[in-house]
Amino acid sequence: MFARNLFSAIMATTIFSLISALIFLLLDGIDVSLTEAAVGAGISTILFLSTLKHTDVEIKKSSIPSFPLIVLFFLLLGLLSFSVSDLPEFGKFNQTSNSQVTEYYINNSKSEMGIPNVVTSILAGYRGFDTLGEVVVIFIAGVSVLGILRKKKSNP
Repeated sequence: MFARNLFSAIMATTIFSLISALIFLLLDGIDVSLTEAAVGAGISTILFLSTLKHTDVEIKKSSIPSFPLIVLFFLLLGLLSFSVSDLPEFGKFNQTSNSQVTEYYINNSKSEMGIPNVVTSILAGYRGFDTLGEVVVIFIAGVSVLGILRKKKSNP
């Protein structure tokens, strides 16, 4: 996306992130939706706006021809369309190449983990170390944002 105004570009990415969070929510991916809303629309927007506030930006006229970018866009659009056409039907979990893993999680997660929600049992039990890594990354990102946004105290 090309924008002469960086504030409008930041707001466009924030709106895109909120729409993505809404799509995840409609697809019953509540954990992903909350993460997208918090990190994508919340923390990122605050970080971008604070960076914009503390920098002096001067936009130059672009000398890059737009034709190669348009060709690249349509090439990537075609590749994405081809990839999406290979996805299974919505709700059909047994049509993927790793459907035995999916069936195992659905059939055994309640008895092995004791958690009735399959997604929660996968994230908290089977993929515990992966989830712990994600939590650590989000924590480090939050601490970094707080470190960037804090005001320096002046010594008298």
